Amino acid sequence: MTRVKVKYIKISSYLKLCMGAGVSIGVLDGAFRFLLLLVMGQLSALEALLFSMQVKGGVAGILHLLSVPLLYGMGAVLFGFVSYFPFMYYLKCKKGLVIEGVFEGEQLEDIPQ
Repeated sequence: MTRVKVKYIKISSYLKLCMGAGVSIGVLDGAFRFLLLLVMGQLSALEALLFSMQVKGGVAGILHLLSVPLLYGMGAVLFGFVSYFPFMYYLKCKKGLVIEGVFEGEQLEDIPQ
């Protein structure tokens, strides 16, 4: 494990981080809701709109399962736009943020473009 002190982060990297976290939470939430409806036997009562078609039952459950991570990801990008400047102010006030992990590209030529 390597410790790195983050003093500045580009907005595109911050948005990627927020979107990754949002999609991950969306996958967990969507799968949990789908399994809960499946266990309760309420999957047949589910309805979804696909363009102008109304879909019911298991197909609607699958559509919800696929759409929830997408919606969470878009919400996380919106959150990232709103929270970027307060986060940068936080980094400035705290003189950086120490994070731990496994990192690649410590040399400039190792960083993918």
